[in-house]
This record gives sequence, C-alpha cells and structure tokens, in this order.
Amino acid sequence: MKAKWIKKSRCLLLCLGLATAAIAQSNTPSVLDRVQNVDDPELSELIRVAIENQAKLNGLDQIETMELIRKVSLSYTQIKLFDQQIAEVSRKIEARTGPAEIHYELTLAKMELEAKLMTELANLRELMGIIPKHAFDKKPIESLSSWVILRVLDEGVYVLNCLQPFQGYWGRQRYKSSGLQTRNEALDYVREQLKDPNNLPIRIVLYHMAKMSNAAKILHSKVVSLVIEANCQMEAEVSMKLIDSNRSGESMFFIRGGTISTFHHSGAPLQRPDGGPKHLVTGIFEPNDLDQHILWRLYHPSNVPIKFRIEHDETSSKLARHTTDRVRSIAKDLGIGELVEVERILVESVPESAFLSRWTAITKGEVDIINIQPSGVCVFTMSPGSRSSSAGASVPGRWFLTPKEIIMDIKDKRDKCLYRGYLDKEGNLVVEKGETNARGSLMTGAERQTVFKKVY
Repeated sequence: MKAKWIKKSRCLLLCLGLATAAIAQSNTPSVLDRVQNVDDPELSELIRVAIENQAKLNGLDQIETMELIRKVSLSYTQIKLFDQQIAEVSRKIEARTGPAEIHYELTLAKMELEAKLMTELANLRELMGIIPKHAFDKKPIESLSSWVILRVLDEGVYVLNCLQPFQGYWGRQRYKSSGLQTRNEALDYVREQLKDPNNLPIRIVLYHMAKMSNAAKILHSKVVSLVIEANCQMEAEVSMKLIDSNRSGESMFFIRGGTISTFHHSGAPLQRPDGGPKHLVTGIFEPNDLDQHILWRLYHPSNVPIKFRIEHDETSSKLARHTTDRVRSIAKDLGIGELVEVERILVESVPESAFLSRWTAITKGEVDIINIQPSGVCVFTMSPGSRSSSAGASVPGRWFLTPKEIIMDIKDKRDKCLYRGYLDKEGNLVVEKGETNARGSLMTGAERQTVFKKVY
C-alpha cells in the first residue's frame, strides 16, 4: 500500500514538474513583465495622457505618479467590466426569452450599469485632467475646415466665408463675400454648408450691433436647429459676437496733389485681401492698391453698412471720381451695393509750408513742442506727465498731409495713437490725439486737444 502511494506521489510530482516547465516555456509573460509593461495599447495611452496632463496642471512627484497610474488602471478595468456587463444584459434583453418580469428586471439592471459606467467615466476624466468634447464646443482654429460669418442687419444678413489659412488676429484674416441675403436665404446657405462633409468642423459666428440683439438671437437659434437637424453638433461651433460701438465713423480717403492716403486700425499692418505680401498701413499708398484698401473695409464684418468720405483738392478731381466709382463698383460686385454710401468732397488745400515750423504748446497737453520738418519728418517733445513710453523726451515721427490737415505718427509702442493737426483762424496749430478703427476713421475728442503757437 505504501509503495503504491509513493508511486502515485512520484507520478504527481512528475506531472507538476512537466506542467511547470510547460508554463515556463509558454508565451504567457511573467508577472514581473506584466507589472513592468502595459500590453494593452488603450490603457497605455490613458496612463500617458493622465501623467502628461496632471504634470502640467499640478506637477507630480514619484509617489503621486504611481498613485495616478494605479487609479487609472483600476478605473479602466472597471469601465471595461461595465462594458462587458452591459453588452451581456443587452443581448439577453434582445433575446426576449422568459416572462415580462425578467425583461423588466434586465432593463433596470442595464440602466443601473449604464449609470455606474457614466460615473466611472467621470471619475477617470477627472483623474486624467481631461475636458471632454461636447456639442457646439469651441474648436481650435487649426482644426477648422470652414468658417462662416453672418452679419445680422436690418436689411438682411451679410454672408462671408473666411479664407484659409484661418487667422486668430482679425487684421490678418481674408474673406470671400456671398453678398447680402435675406434671413431665409442665409439659413439655406448654412444648410448647404453643413451638407458637405469637407466643410466640417465648421465655425459659424453671428455679428450684430446691440440694437439687433433680438434678431441675432432668433437667427442663432435657427442656425443651431439646422446643425442639430444635420447631426453635426460635435463638428460645429455657433456663437454670437456683439460689435463694439466704436465701429462707427466714416471711412476716409484723402487725395492731395495726385497722391492718395487713408487710415487703418491703430496703424497696424493688415493683410491684403488678395493675399499679397505687401501689407496695408496708414498713410500714402500707390493708386494701384486702391481696390485692396476698399475691399479690406468692405470685407470686415463689423464695418457694414459703411459710408466712404473722399476729401480731395481741386487738382485731384479726376482721381477722386475714379475712387468714388471704384467704391461703388466693388460694393456692387460683392453684392452689398445697398449697404455702401460714398460722399466726395472738394476741400480747399492748405499749403505744406503753413505746417513747417517749430510749434510750442499754449494749452496743457501730453506734448510740449512739435517740430515739423520737410520730407515727412517731425519731432515731438513729450511733457513729463505724458503716458508715452518716452515721457519727457524728444521722439521722432513721420507725417503726411491731407488736403487741409497734417497727420503725425510717432509710433509709440505703449500708445498707438495718431495726431491730427489743423490751423485755426488765428494761425495756431490745433492738434487732436486719436485712434483709428477698422472702418478707417480717426476717433478724436476735445479732451485730447492741444493748441500750439508757431515759434518760427
């Protein structure tokens, strides 16, 4: 009996040895390998993203990193288990076997599992420092395929498409006009845009003045409904943009002695509508660039309706008429002729020599002395209390003439304003400080006015 038991024991040990050897020679990784490496690509990516995000948000030491890995792994395992359980319960529900009570209990069980799954997903999302994508969320500019502007007006909707490459700074953005449309036509336009998958993701922005807020809200609601109807909620961003009340004033062109000049916003270089390398800036420009300056104003969604004011001297009447004709023609081509008004005004020219002098302030202001020299050069001596970055110092600048005024720019980095000067009845130089807006209008005020007396 004892010999028989020993024989059986030897057989058992032999089997165990063979089994152990088989396990050792199999493809199953060792426990150490499984601890050191994450074979599941999905879990591996979750851990990587979690560590990166939390390191950026809070900074992680080694202990915190290990704790984060543990929590992410456990949460991932729990989510996978819920997925399997929900799939199994769903299979049983669809089989429709057994009494109605069982079907009801299975439905409740599925709902409970789905609730637990949502809770666990929320926990994992928080662990990883992830803000999830959601319907109508803001899209990064680089992810957009199309960008539509709807300018809500009394007359209808001015529809614009932003051209690629899209820009974060409005002064660099280029546009294509689809003209002035009725509200229903604009909605049809949006519907067609949503049908083309090449247009997604899409950004739709409704520009409006305060007085058009209600109309813009109604149109916004209808655009959102179109997006939902097209099932594009995750691929669309729809927003409203209130236009600053400073978007007023006339768009100015000055023509003197056959040269033409204009204003642009804060003197900043702006992208030409044709995409060319030469930027649009405040000052005198080549007549061949006239269309680009006109188009820039008409394309900008905050500008229309708009009025152009063309001031010219007697020697420049022909160029002034040409400028007027080009404004009207371009507006018509863009489909917004009824939104554009042009006024051409003949102005008596003030000779350049009347401005060339050294001027000293006789009223309190930010500038004590202005020395206006030939060839477009001027020097400002700033008062000690000036907000300029060069307070109390002499600052060089440039000037150009309109038919009756002088425009001076010292290109101060802190204070991006222009100075407009004109002669009063006593022959004094009245200088107003102002900022230019996107329309090309110089916004000044009496509180920014200083009077200067000619020294020589």
